[in-house]
Amino acid sequence: MVLTSFASSLIDYRHYLRQSVARDLKKRYKRSVLGYVWSMLYPLLMMAVLAVAFSKILGSTVPDYPVFLFVGMIPFQFFSTTINGCLGIIGANIKIIDQVPTPKYIFPASIAISNLINLLLSLVPLFLIMLAFGRPIPWTALLLPLVLLPLFMATMGLSLIFCVADVFFDDTRHLTGLLIQSLYFLSPVLYGPQHLPDWLIPWVQWNPMFFIIEMMRDLLFLGVLPAPGIYAFSFLLCLLYLLAGLLLFEKTQDKFMYFI
Repeated sequence: MVLTSFASSLIDYRHYLRQSVARDLKKRYKRSVLGYVWSMLYPLLMMAVLAVAFSKILGSTVPDYPVFLFVGMIPFQFFSTTINGCLGIIGANIKIIDQVPTPKYIFPASIAISNLINLLLSLVPLFLIMLAFGRPIPWTALLLPLVLLPLFMATMGLSLIFCVADVFFDDTRHLTGLLIQSLYFLSPVLYGPQHLPDWLIPWVQWNPMFFIIEMMRDLLFLGVLPAPGIYAFSFLLCLLYLLAGLLLFEKTQDKFMYFI
């Protein structure tokens, strides 16, 4: 099965993944004065800008709006930066692919794992802001891996889909930017679901980030467990995205060489 093949490849090539992730993180901050601090500072600065811009609109209905906003930004930043990072990843590693018989989806996976590390680093300023606002860090934060798993699956699946599209269609990068920007405003990052019209909610729920962001807020902002039904639906939806991405990638990967 394609899912077990993907999981076993991650395990079999874990040493390469470790080196690739370390190389990606070093390259990303090589010429940066602040280095890895940017992993924590960038989302903090974005949160500050957006909080100032939207606090007048939503601050009266959402207590501690900056914390509410930051929790929503963290998973979507992982989602968007991973998809964008996987565009062109096959072409960038075509020499390695041609010389070393490695599974091609190892390269998108290394991008996802390095961005997952950045996500974990961004939790540090989040917890500091929570304490500054007088919000204790809830014990439910320990259950965050339960939400990170479907987040990783959906992001990995869609990254593979866009990665394949980028190999065959030159317009993919322009279209991807538009789609991610649209998805950002259709995800409850800046607002809660109660601010959406009722007729729109059944449609935007197929957006994998919709319930993931809500579940992140349950665990980190409200300190409650996600509803079992919502978690099950989100998990299965994210699994479907992962399977779709893996199936498309496996079906087309042998043709990559002819289009790069």
